[in-house]
Amino acid sequence: MIKGRIRKHNIDIMFLMVLFLVFTFSAVSVLLMAVNSYRSVVYANEANANARTASAYIREVVRQHDKSGMVNIDSLDGIPCIRMSEGSGYSLYIYEYQGNLMELESKDGAGITADFGNKILEINGMDISEGDGNTINIEIEDVSGTKQSVVIGLKSLEGELNEE
Repeated sequence: MIKGRIRKHNIDIMFLMVLFLVFTFSAVSVLLMAVNSYRSVVYANEANANARTASAYIREVVRQHDKSGMVNIDSLDGIPCIRMSEGSGYSLYIYEYQGNLMELESKDGAGITADFGNKILEINGMDISEGDGNTINIEIEDVSGTKQSVVIGLKSLEGELNEE
């Protein structure tokens, strides 16, 4: 009888251990799935926020400089940029360089290059083009590859267009 009880007792312990291991494995699996899901949501939100931040930043800076003849599309070291005159012989340049949105303020006529600018945030690319009449079209590609288009209307040009 003692042998039967010992075997039964060992089998009970083994069953409980296997049951505990299955429960632990299930709990860890669910936890890992939740962590991966959370990580993907956070990554998508960050990428979306970067594209929106870049477009909002560019839009705001252009609107601050929106005076007659102060905003135009130019190039800096062969890189398309938005050049905004700040008066007193200084200009502000916004452009994409080596995967970063860059800003550079310099004296007109100074020997500047694109690598002199300050990094604003990381992006994959930016296309700048003139729209119809008084707009600037900008397409920003964020680090996840999502593209966002922005059309900025230049109010300072409205009066000039109506006068002609």
